[in-house]
Amino acid sequence: MQYKTVVCPIDASNPKLTEAATAQAACICKLSGAKLILLNVVERWYRSAHLATDSKEWKNIHENWLKEGEEAVKKVAANLKAEGVKESDTEVRDGDAAHEIVATAVDGRADLIVMATHRYSTVGKLFLGSVTDKVSKHSPCPVLWVFA
Repeated sequence: MQYKTVVCPIDASNPKLTEAATAQAACICKLSGAKLILLNVVERWYRSAHLATDSKEWKNIHENWLKEGEEAVKKVAANLKAEGVKESDTEVRDGDAAHEIVATAVDGRADLIVMATHRYSTVGKLFLGSVTDKVSKHSPCPVLWVFA
């Protein structure tokens, strides 16, 4: 299959997962000439929405989280460009990570999602859930799991 667009969500708080996923995504994009969409989802805001107010402090916290996400995807994009990835876009979204990853794939008409995952046990997935599992169940395209 010829890939045209690959989505690769990155976890700004986990460099090991980010490195594992982006290495595979970069390889696929270099071989196929696909555009890479690097995505960071600011899930902390979504998870704390019930605590948030319209105060200046919460607005600053939210803006800082978005800024951290933007800096993370731009840094990864610059590194991948130096490694030979010709075309990449960066996106930062607020919300549930699994939902936003699938939405990005739909919006970008992705042919593939490449994402790193922890090796959770079946019991761990039952209690913690797995973003990778949720994305795989609802994705409009194949999902490549990279174990880190």
